[in-house]
Amino acid sequence: MELREIEIFLTLADELHFGRTAERLYLSSSRISQTVRTLEARVGGELFERTSRRVLLTPLGERLRDRLRPAYDEIYRAFAEVREVASGITGQLRIALLNFVAGGAAGAAGARRSQAASAGGARGCDARRPGGVAFG
Repeated sequence: MELREIEIFLTLADELHFGRTAERLYLSSSRISQTVRTLEARVGGELFERTSRRVLLTPLGERLRDRLRPAYDEIYRAFAEVREVASGITGQLRIALLNFVAGGAAGAAGARRSQAASAGGARGCDARRPGGVAFG
């Protein structure tokens, strides 16, 4: 089984629509249908119940989806990690924003809170997250 076949199967399992699956993957609907028929021939059973109005996963299709999804996600993460390392993007960038009141006891108290927060796991950001910076 090729990675592209897995991607087609999982996308169709998510979309449950040949046209939307084809659009998402920049393929033709006939290519999606052909791949599904090939996969069904390999496993020896129907993965999708197809009518003119809807597409549903069969129990066999649900089982295959549930087994393939974690493996596909791990492969995707592995490639993303290696691409980051190859491009020199590694580690985490932590940014702390401190807001001090000018002088006096309030400024000293703010500094103590900041030091305590950084020692105890202050909230930061992970710039490697897909889609932008996530705070957590």
